[in-house]
Amino acid sequence: MFEHCVEVIRNLIRKWKRFFKKLMFYMETALLVLFYIAVFFLLIWVMSIIQSAWQVSLDENDRNPTIQATAPLLSKTTKIHQNFPYSTNLLNPKYQSYEPLLKNTEVSPANQTKEQVSPSQTEITGSKEGNVREFIITGYPNKVKIDDQLTINGWTFNKTIPAPVLRVKEGEQVRIILRNRIPDVKTTIHLHGLPKRNAADGVPLLTQPYVNYGEEYVYEFVAGPAGTYSYHSHGDVKQLDKGMFGPFIIEPTQPTKYPEATTEWIASIDEMNIAGEGNAPPATDGNRMDQSMMQRRMPNAILGTADLYNVFTINGKRDPKQAFKAETNEWVRLRLLNFGFQTHRIKVEGMKMYVTHTDGFPLPAAQQVKEVVISPYERVDVFLRGEKPGEYALYDTDYGHSELGMRAKVVLTPGDDNQKPASLPMADSIKNAPKYQGLVAGLPGPDTREYDRVYNMKLGMTMGSNGMSWAINNIPFSSYEELEPYKVQEGEVVKLNLFNMSPESHPMHLHGHHFSIVSINGQTLEEPWLSKDTVNVRPMQQISIAFKADNPGDWNFHCHQSHHADSGLVTYFSYDEYKGSYEGNGS
Repeated sequence: MFEHCVEVIRNLIRKWKRFFKKLMFYMETALLVLFYIAVFFLLIWVMSIIQSAWQVSLDENDRNPTIQATAPLLSKTTKIHQNFPYSTNLLNPKYQSYEPLLKNTEVSPANQTKEQVSPSQTEITGSKEGNVREFIITGYPNKVKIDDQLTINGWTFNKTIPAPVLRVKEGEQVRIILRNRIPDVKTTIHLHGLPKRNAADGVPLLTQPYVNYGEEYVYEFVAGPAGTYSYHSHGDVKQLDKGMFGPFIIEPTQPTKYPEATTEWIASIDEMNIAGEGNAPPATDGNRMDQSMMQRRMPNAILGTADLYNVFTINGKRDPKQAFKAETNEWVRLRLLNFGFQTHRIKVEGMKMYVTHTDGFPLPAAQQVKEVVISPYERVDVFLRGEKPGEYALYDTDYGHSELGMRAKVVLTPGDDNQKPASLPMADSIKNAPKYQGLVAGLPGPDTREYDRVYNMKLGMTMGSNGMSWAINNIPFSSYEELEPYKVQEGEVVKLNLFNMSPESHPMHLHGHHFSIVSINGQTLEEPWLSKDTVNVRPMQQISIAFKADNPGDWNFHCHQSHHADSGLVTYFSYDEYKGSYEGNGS
């Protein structure tokens, strides 16, 4: 009897021990979560103080008052805006071809033969009737081989990842017929970087309805200006993750200010999240926090989304077997496109690297670099030249990325040592010039341009109806019907002051226009050099951009780290008195 009582007491003690052990675990977890929340709101409070100081600084320094999205129009300035790299207005019937910004450089012949080499990436030219070039792009679910060991279930355009390269001539009328054959998926196509007419922009529920399974939609526009662009679905982040993207190349019809490269390489880089393919290295986009705890406790966490990727590809292949090939002593034009959600740093061994174009637009002169820093959905054109035959590599220098697949072979064979390639116009070294991702952004000095509108945009997080959301000026995107657009009028010059108050980078993309970077962290540019449509704003960084409102319509402005866009980092610009061709909510 005594032993039985002792055993009962021991069982009770064990039960209480287990109870208190569980209680302590839950208390520790709750305290840890409360600690994360406290740190998070402390960061928001500190950022708010910084933002307030920044706002006062902007209001003191900008000659024109800051316009909020709901504010009335400013009175018009009568000064003629000169020496500013405006985007081309393709709606102008007098438009012939884009006039590059380069001056006093030697024009090279445009009739040289070019060898186009894009290993493991297909290319189509469509059908031509008159001045109309037509492409049929069909969305399919398809198994795609990434390497000998890995095959994925992708969503594709024309059954390949990346989608086929589309190549057209400047000034051609382009017709793209999108056919959706992916069950239970609704999508569109966006021609990324092209200042086309608004009805062809491909933004669902803003410029067109969704294209549902079994439906088709026709996009028509004039190709121009010449440059490196892309096309991709504009549904949700899952569609981009599964492969619905590809390069779009517009060839010039007139001689260019840079020499004609005899060989062209296209490199589309991307990353994937594939279960069972190893641990993901941390993204190098400014966020260095270990977010594993947050991701376990908050499955839909909006931070750390780029840290989940563990397969890295070039032209849809992990460690592609096909090599990029060229001869020594010749110019090779590398068209580099980033279709992922991380910033990458690409180096080509055995070759000198000169950046000549950003987002399709030429720099005033080439800039030599050791590696190319490229953020999501940016494009960078690089002229390469190797002097010594051998086998080299094109690879990502970030930790873990090349080891997990972002590495391709480069083979240089002996060329004609007596034939020297045409010289590139080279940029002078400029002291104290602000840089954007390793490139000199322009000549420093006072910004004397007059702006018709100045908008301040704080990129960060806020508490929304579904919890924490990404937001612009504390307003998360919900729908175009509920969102108040930023207003512009045709002909205005608009300045956007972007301030990233979050621990992650935001590659902000403006539809329908090109813009110039006019200030970085308060350093203004007297002469901007970089014309772009996507700008990567790093954590706690301020970048000011400016564009001319020369393309009427409703135009998206959003983060192209699409996890952020899907969680609210989206807004749009609307021209006053613009009557859009798309009406209704779609399906």
